[in-house]
This record gives sequence, C-alpha cells and structure tokens, in this order.
Amino acid sequence: MSSSTLCIHNAKVVTPGGIADGGVLAADGRIVALLRSADKAAADTVIDARDRMLFAGFVDAHVHIRDPGQLQKEDFASGSTAAAIGGVTTVMCMPNTTPPIDSVAGFDLARRAGERASYVDFALQAAVHPQNEHAMASLWDAGAVSFETMLADGPPGESYTNCTALQQMLANAVKLGAQVGIYCGNQAVVDASLTRLRAAGRTDFLAFAESRPPESELLGLKLLIEARRKTAARVIARQVSTAQGFQIVTVAKSEAPRDSFRVEVTPHHLHLDVAVLTRLGPYAQMLPPLRSAADVLAAQHAAASGTIDFIGSDHAPHAVAEKNPNDPWASPSGTPGLDTLAVAALDLAARQIISYPKVAELLAEHPAQVFGLADRKGRIALGADADLVLVDGRAPFHVTVDAIRSRAARSPFEGIVLRGRPILTVLRGGVIAEDGKFVAKQPAGRFLPRSLVIAT
Repeated sequence: MSSSTLCIHNAKVVTPGGIADGGVLAADGRIVALLRSADKAAADTVIDARDRMLFAGFVDAHVHIRDPGQLQKEDFASGSTAAAIGGVTTVMCMPNTTPPIDSVAGFDLARRAGERASYVDFALQAAVHPQNEHAMASLWDAGAVSFETMLADGPPGESYTNCTALQQMLANAVKLGAQVGIYCGNQAVVDASLTRLRAAGRTDFLAFAESRPPESELLGLKLLIEARRKTAARVIARQVSTAQGFQIVTVAKSEAPRDSFRVEVTPHHLHLDVAVLTRLGPYAQMLPPLRSAADVLAAQHAAASGTIDFIGSDHAPHAVAEKNPNDPWASPSGTPGLDTLAVAALDLAARQIISYPKVAELLAEHPAQVFGLADRKGRIALGADADLVLVDGRAPFHVTVDAIRSRAARSPFEGIVLRGRPILTVLRGGVIAEDGKFVAKQPAGRFLPRSLVIAT
C-alpha cells in the first residue's frame, strides 16, 4: 500500500504474550524493526503513541459484505470504511452474496468487487451445500479460506439436516485439506417453534428469540461433533451462544486432535441479553438470537478460559427500511458488527472480564492462524504486514446511529457506552483511519488467498 516508512513509538505493545513498552518501524508495507521502550526510528511519518496500546490490525473472520448483488445493504466501500474506523484491517467475507460464492464464477465476482472497492484487505469464504459439493475442489484451489454451511435456517435445500450427508461433505473437505465453518441448529425444532408461535399470534420480538431455543443449538452441535469425530475433519462451530453449548464444545475440544475443533463467539452474545429485543426490536434481531443473562456470562467465561478461539462480528447488515418494527417474521435477521467488534472486546478488557493480551489473541492472532493467513496477518512481528491499531483504552465509545458507518446504521449496541476505542488504523504501513475519521484516499485492499500451508 505504501512505499514510505512509518514509525510508531512510545507505545504499550499488546500481543497474546503480554504488554511491553516499545513500537514498530514499517517500510514497504511490512514491519522491519521492533522498537524497545521509548526508542524512536527515523521515518517519513513518526507517531508518538503516548503510552496508548498498539495491537496488530484486527481480523474479522465473519463478515457479510453483501457485494455483489445486495448493495442497498452494504458494499465493499461502505463495509470496509466501517472496518477501518473500527480497527479491522482484514475481513473474511461470507458467501451469501448474489450470486452466492458457491461456484468459481461467484467467487471471481466477489473477488473483483473487493479488489475494486475495498479499503481493507479481504479473504473469501465459500459456501458448501448438498447441491454444490462437486465445486469444492475448484473453490478451494481458487483460494477460499474456508467452506461455510448451515444445519438450520439456510436457504431451502441447502442445510445439512442429517449426519450421513454432513459426514460425506466433511469427508470431501478432509481430502482437500479444507476446514468447514458450521452454523449449528436443528431445523425440525425451529419449524415446530415457528408453527407454535405463529399459531398463537405472537408478533413480539421476544417470540423471535423463542423461535430458536437453546435446544436447537445443542442438537446442531451434537450433530456436528458426531460427524467431525467420524471424519476427523477440521471444523469451526460458528456463533455458539448458550451456556450448554459452551459446555458441549469444551468437552469436544478436549477430545479432538489439537486445533481440529474451533469455536467462534460474537460480540453481541458476549454483551447483550434477550431483554435488548424489547428495546430495539428488529435492530437486535439476529441468528442465533440474543440469549439469557446467564448465557452471556457463560460466553464471557468461555472467552476468558480458552474455550473460544476467536471473536467474529457476524456483521450482517440490512437497510433500515428493510427492517419491520412490527413483525419479526417479516423482518430480516442480522445486524451490523464491524463498527463495534473491537470496542466490544476492548470494553470486556476494560472491565477485566478478559485481558488485553486476550483481545490480541481473539481478534488478531488466532483468526489469522485459523484461516491460514498467519504468515502476514494478526501479528506484530518482523516481516508481517504493517497492519496496526492504536487504541485508547480509556476513551468512551457512545454507540449511536451517527457512530455507525455501516449502511445498516442501527446497532444492537445502540444506546450503550463502551470503554476503549481505536484511534489510529494502519493498513500495510499507511494510515487509513484516525480519531474516528476515515482518511484513506483510495481503495487499496488486497485479496488474500489462503496460504498453501495452514498453521495447525
């Protein structure tokens, strides 16, 4: 991105290993020196961090950009702007675009859209479902960082609802050396719940939460665990949200080979309980739904204890006009998350629920490792891309409509003050956001194909 040199000094450098005084020198987009204490190096741009925290650029492994095909919701320009201001320098895009990323043609359309308009670096995740398993090899060769599928709530005919079919798909992934991210639910439970609630005339948003009860997630997780055990596949349990779910995956991880079973949690499930639905209605409607206060505490414990491998925003924007404040069954599920991914995690650290080194692990190092990008992303290390985020841990972030740069505008965190926010975002040595303002002059995001060797 930049052929100039950049020095950030007098920082508290935060890595998964701890916090140390120091800084970095970047040249030609890479980190070329690690500075000690208050050392300063000559450079074209020199930034005094003034003891603020310096992290590797955050990596969001769960982003629905909606480009191509659904631009009224989000496109690469608007989504990557929100990412940059929020301290996210790499996004991994989910495949439910129009057309979907379930063929090489769809993959290439999404890649070209990102190369034209993204202000941050991006990777692509490919869909797999019973109708496109024949395309898995070509999609993997194209550079997909994962395959993504659903056990419930997917488009008609595209969810894996029985163990035999799921095993066959996972066996195909094993042959390729690929990993699969899986949204866990049980369609029979969801359908029965929807029938009951609609028959009762329920149109309140708490009914939406009841339509995907914890039982659905638990049955989905058990199906995933059984199929993984029989195939030895590498899998990611996406968006785990319930206390019992965290118990199940903790045991499953202890029984699985190292790094073959990963677990994701979202920021909203780490912070917000189901009561928020009564206040914000459709703007707090997502899948899986918000859960109980006890489930939130369980998610926080799982993040602190090591059960969780990374936090993904599940940035799933919809235009405000598409949300129906009077009927959850007529309102699309999904909320923006790129703006609040980092501040939500930093707030947990400010409240000592997790540590700042844990933030560096869950938002940078681990997602880069899991998705085969650790050679360049997620680390403050010699030779790594100079993707950097300077954080003021004391600064408040008031979540308002004006603070959200995504086209979706309405956040489930709306009305909440979170503590800690990015004040400088650097992509490959060039400043792209500063003091909450977007300063990049032109899109410079690069497509990131999966590395040939995935860290395990």
